[in-house]
Amino acid sequence: MQLTVLGTNPSSLRAGYSCPCGCTPSVEYHRGEDLAQDGCCCGNHFAIGPDAASRLLPTRKFRSEFQTFAAPWGEQLEAAWLVGPSTHEEHHHAEEHAQTEHAIDPVCGMSVDPQASLAKGLSSVSAGTDYFFCGKGCKLEFDDDPERYLDPGYVPSM
Repeated sequence: MQLTVLGTNPSSLRAGYSCPCGCTPSVEYHRGEDLAQDGCCCGNHFAIGPDAASRLLPTRKFRSEFQTFAAPWGEQLEAAWLVGPSTHEEHHHAEEHAQTEHAIDPVCGMSVDPQASLAKGLSSVSAGTDYFFCGKGCKLEFDDDPERYLDPGYVPSM
């Protein structure tokens, strides 16, 4: 993975990367912050902080990568990634046999772990039913228009 610094000022920076799935996740890190992190729609995870690499723990089928860089204010930071299959189709097929432990993101169709989604604040309730999401983007889209994604004619996609 390759870090791209998208903008800086004396007390914060925005940085991201081009994910193999085609998305471009980014985070805003503020000087003195412990960790800024976000997940990609494909399940990859990205973080920036002084010890980011040690804070993202590899899980099944995900490997860790990191890169050290200097913030504009001189602090050494790490950009860290948990990188997995990185495509919706591969991720879906790898997890389809664990349906009892997973839910389907209604926006993109990915298989997600409900407990992990809950821990990251990536769930919503609509009409009394819990829905779980792979990342912030899918959750925000769903929250803006749940009827669209719950319509039986909707076909999940990126």
